[in-house]
Amino acid sequence: MDEVAMSETSTDQTAHRKAHQPAATPPVVDRSDFESAVAAQWVLDKEVTRAGDRAAAARRRLPMVEVEDYEFTGEDGPVRLSELFAGRYLLLVQNVMFGADWDAGCPSCSWAVDNLPANMGRLDEEEISFAMISEAPIDRLRAWREMQGWPHTWVSSAGTTYHWDWGWTLREEDGGYSGPVPGYSYYLLREGRVFLTYATWARGTEAILPVAQIMDRTVYGRQQDWEDSPEGWPQYPTYG
Repeated sequence: MDEVAMSETSTDQTAHRKAHQPAATPPVVDRSDFESAVAAQWVLDKEVTRAGDRAAAARRRLPMVEVEDYEFTGEDGPVRLSELFAGRYLLLVQNVMFGADWDAGCPSCSWAVDNLPANMGRLDEEEISFAMISEAPIDRLRAWREMQGWPHTWVSSAGTTYHWDWGWTLREEDGGYSGPVPGYSYYLLREGRVFLTYATWARGTEAILPVAQIMDRTVYGRQQDWEDSPEGWPQYPTYG
């Protein structure tokens, strides 16, 4: 069984376990005690919000770096990075893990794509275009996109150095792992030139994953093994 299939199997098994309601529950208190506890939690939540505002303010003050106008392969032929803006001046790229020799896309990246707004026109209204980039050949990307039912633009970086140039594919000497990594790149198109203004990966991607944010606010959280949860709370491996 390959790595992708193993991850898919683990995801299915975890979903099956989550379908059974856990036995553990929070203590039951009266209304006033509950409201006092929630009020204390709101103080923490506001700290997170204000910290996020400070981070966003700093993000708006970052410098930018010019990026080569790579020529990718789209479903209808060559597509340059600048063309992914589709007439707008802002572009969000999801770097989807789909290795050159893989038969399927990464389950976690696919889950992240499923988290995108149901109405992508809301991004259009903000002058933000969206596209996905992966290493796999375009025919494999097309097949996976159709199977998932995604309408999004997806191009292949095969034949370019894009993934290597910007760290979206790692070598063993980078830390032991060899292969693609997930994340998001944010671009600005200015006078025909493409600039990278921000990039994020690992848990930095969570900001645009609404399902993860919803899970965080339920009583059991994400039910993942790294979380600090009360004794008896269900926790499963994050990855397969």
